[in-house]
Amino acid sequence: MKKVLIISTSLRHNANSEILAHETERGAKDAGHEVEFITLKDKDIKF
Repeated sequence: MKKVLIISTSLRHNANSEILAHETERGAKDAGHEVEFITLKDKDIKF
């Protein structure tokens, strides 16, 4: 088992990159890996 970290940087809900990130998450979980999914959509990130 591996630990997998997925960081979604898409700002739009249901954007193609977000869908792809969730599919990657599902595939990793189905393969028996421990997955942590983080989205930056709701975060207030300052430069």
